[in-house]
Amino acid sequence: MNKEYHSGDVVAIKIKNKLELFRIIGVEDDEILINDKGIFINEIKEDREIYFNLKGRNIVNISINDEYEEDGFTALYCTKHFKLFCKNIKKNVKIIKNEKKDFYKTYFNYVLKYKGKEKILIREINYKDLDSPSIKLIGNNTSVCPNDEYLEEGYIATDNVDGDITDKVVISKIDNKIYYSVSDNAGNKKIVYRTLEYKDDISPTINLFGGETSYLYINQNYNEKGYTATDNCDGDITKKVNINSNLDNTKTGEYNIEYSVLDNSGNKFIINRKVLVYDDLSSIPKNGKVVYLTFDDGPCVYTEDIINVLNKYNVKATFFVTNQFSGYNDMIKKEYDYGHSIAVHTYSHNYNLIYSSLDSYLDDFNKMNEIIKEQTGSYSKIFRFPGGSSNTISKFNRGIVTDIANKMNESGYIYFDWNVDSNDTGTADPNQIFKNVINGIANNESSVVLMHDIKRANIDSVDKIIKYGLENGYTFLPLDESSPLIQHKISN
Repeated sequence: MNKEYHSGDVVAIKIKNKLELFRIIGVEDDEILINDKGIFINEIKEDREIYFNLKGRNIVNISINDEYEEDGFTALYCTKHFKLFCKNIKKNVKIIKNEKKDFYKTYFNYVLKYKGKEKILIREINYKDLDSPSIKLIGNNTSVCPNDEYLEEGYIATDNVDGDITDKVVISKIDNKIYYSVSDNAGNKKIVYRTLEYKDDISPTINLFGGETSYLYINQNYNEKGYTATDNCDGDITKKVNINSNLDNTKTGEYNIEYSVLDNSGNKFIINRKVLVYDDLSSIPKNGKVVYLTFDDGPCVYTEDIINVLNKYNVKATFFVTNQFSGYNDMIKKEYDYGHSIAVHTYSHNYNLIYSSLDSYLDDFNKMNEIIKEQTGSYSKIFRFPGGSSNTISKFNRGIVTDIANKMNESGYIYFDWNVDSNDTGTADPNQIFKNVINGIANNESSVVLMHDIKRANIDSVDKIIKYGLENGYTFLPLDESSPLIQHKISN
């Protein structure tokens, strides 16, 4: 029944177009009403009818990834004209699911059979792409230099049906916002944005050539080792650097040189170089002897430390470079930028390959010189034979060193050997290497010292050698084409 009735209730029933009142005195079989006149309701000439309806919509659109949740239905058996006394007959309904007609459609057939009658209702479920795609913005660096354009960091757009649709993203810029919009094949749209902040709150930087400590002997003129200033927004601002100094080279002590710079946004950076002025060498004149420190076989992991030692004393040296440790080729530029001489040693350091023929040597040489040009901007005219010009390891190819020397001389190249051997390949003791060098330079007016920047011990030995040399009046210079020609007698 569509309402719970009790004995004593009064109901109005229209019979033969006349409304009559009846008092309920009992209910039988959930459908028979007995009134106070002793008349059974089934004696009223009214037919019964099936009332069968779906709850919700007959056509339902849902997301393609969702499951349909049944909205339900009503099934009643009631008096035809006044639909008052009803019996729930839902248990007589069967639901048949049909997915065969369309991949994106499902049909539910609701079949009701009761008292010899059959009624069928159909609900159509349409699975559609109702979900908007998504856009993920890559990066969060939204701080942009004033007057600069934002450098897009990237984005990814995906859709639950269409997959990757990054190539469909449309970008637009309004004021300080960048909008990213994308639509999937079903027309669902997504818009996200990032807000840009035009500002520069990062201070510039100053790089001091030669380190932050410099050594100066009393009454010697201080030579500025140089510096560069860069800013994240303004680029190279070296010309804007201001220098203030309290240096007095006539008095021993510790002095300070201050380097400061302002970028266009008012951010300031200050760095100081300490200058130590000594007088312990003031009474010792220069002895006229020149030392050329040369380093073979690098650059490598120890090269930068050796450069730092040289810079500590503002001493320039010569590096005969190779490609043995290609990951350190940037050190060649650093050597060059600090004023050291860059010369060719060998690309491969493979003696059997290098000395197999003149063409093999030239190919190896040119490869290394190309790397030098990449790092310094120019080719080198100076070189050193692998093993020296007096090497005997090349004797498997008689006369090859002589042929190479003649060809290189004709081409305008100059090779240097050495007249002081540090023997750093025979010992790892920095003190012993130091002794080998100072004993050797004492015997020459011009000393070309053979060392290797692939030997860790030379980080300490070079410091000792330079300190000793300065204290004893030696001058340290890098090799160039005008340097005294120190060459061995060719053995092959």
